[in-house]
Amino acid sequence: MSQVDLIAAAREVVGPGPDMQASLAGTPRTVPSGVRAAGIAAMAIGALCLIGGLAFGDHDTQNRTLGVFLTCLVYFIGVAQGGVMFSVAQTASLGRWGRPFKRIAESFGMFLPFLWLMYAAFMIGGGLRIYSWHETPIHSPHKAIYLQSGFFIGRQLVGTLILFTLSMLFVRNSLRPDLGVAAEMLGSRAPAWWGRVTAGWRGRTIEVEDAYQKNIRLAPVMILSYAIIMTMVAVDAVMSLAPHWASNMFPGWIFMSSWWLAINWICIISVFSRRWLGVEHLITPKHYHDLGKMMFALCVFWTYTFFAQVLPIWYGNMPEETSYLLLRMFVDPWASFSKLVGAMCFLFPFTVLLSRGIKKMPSSLVAVAMVIALGIFFERFLLVMPQVWMKDSLPLGPVEFGIFAGFIGGFVTVVTTFLSQVPAVPFTDPFMNPNPADIHVHAIGDHGDGHHQAHG
Repeated sequence: MSQVDLIAAAREVVGPGPDMQASLAGTPRTVPSGVRAAGIAAMAIGALCLIGGLAFGDHDTQNRTLGVFLTCLVYFIGVAQGGVMFSVAQTASLGRWGRPFKRIAESFGMFLPFLWLMYAAFMIGGGLRIYSWHETPIHSPHKAIYLQSGFFIGRQLVGTLILFTLSMLFVRNSLRPDLGVAAEMLGSRAPAWWGRVTAGWRGRTIEVEDAYQKNIRLAPVMILSYAIIMTMVAVDAVMSLAPHWASNMFPGWIFMSSWWLAINWICIISVFSRRWLGVEHLITPKHYHDLGKMMFALCVFWTYTFFAQVLPIWYGNMPEETSYLLLRMFVDPWASFSKLVGAMCFLFPFTVLLSRGIKKMPSSLVAVAMVIALGIFFERFLLVMPQVWMKDSLPLGPVEFGIFAGFIGGFVTVVTTFLSQVPAVPFTDPFMNPNPADIHVHAIGDHGDGHHQAHG
């Protein structure tokens, strides 16, 4: 079937609403060769840096390598799970503004199985050596019970497996009606694996409603699971590196900033891939304006939760709590680095995103998103590495950036491979269409009669 015939068939499949025919008819598509090559090269560099740091480095270098590997794990678990939660939030709130981003957000979840395997390898393969409580007994009885290696590994792997499995189920439910309808149109062009997702197909009307009902029930379960399990990840993977320090707001700060991080990555991936995906007319400046407002709001929330932790600790002046802040905010080499994090995560985005125009320009907004994404990596690095690296130099070099590049390469490869195989937008989702109850008010002169008009 020719491209013209496919577009004509897609017009019948999509029906009324936004024009999604070209994007649907272009499925499946080929990942750009440059993107694939860059992703593979970055993964190779990351693997070499990881193996080199662990196999050929001294004790300090090995710990430093494990520390940055943990930093990347926490960072990309936040990105991948946060992307799925963006779709969950859109579903739970019946939101329409973010639906064109939904498939891109869901693609992030495809990286979760790989992250789980790497997380398991980290814990079982000796990564716990960077936690001081692993070899030195803790005098606090309740912490000694909680921070036992077997219990630690078990709850982390089981908890994340539950959350990641729920995420994959949610994405599968979301995909099923799109793949079923698209398969009927594409015929032999449809990838073979679609059949496993659409087994027992019952027709478009039934499947769209069934997918909606399943995910609207699953959404609140996932929201609660995300809050609980990501709290556990934040406390265990990051906060327990300093076992005598605690902050009640720390877990919320981590899982909310993970969602913010995912939104920035949604911006990055969508800007660079929307032409390839054929969705430039679907993801418009208006959508980026909405996304930019969300980025701005969460920038403020990140700063609020940061100060909500710092101020009580600082004014309480308790040594076991203030020492954590002193190390990161006033002791070299971390003092200047913490200021850089503050500038990248708050000062710069807050100032720039005050502009309405910048939020409407994809090329400008993606630059802000990239600064924030790197700033959050530095923030996670600042939380982890001072407990691992005790020397006067800042542990940022080829190994750190190489491993980070390897994770980026793996993430981009997984995301683009998935997006190349599925419809780029959820075209069967009724919330892709404008709300029929919306009121549209037009400016004077728009209709040539000199009066405001409203349409239901």
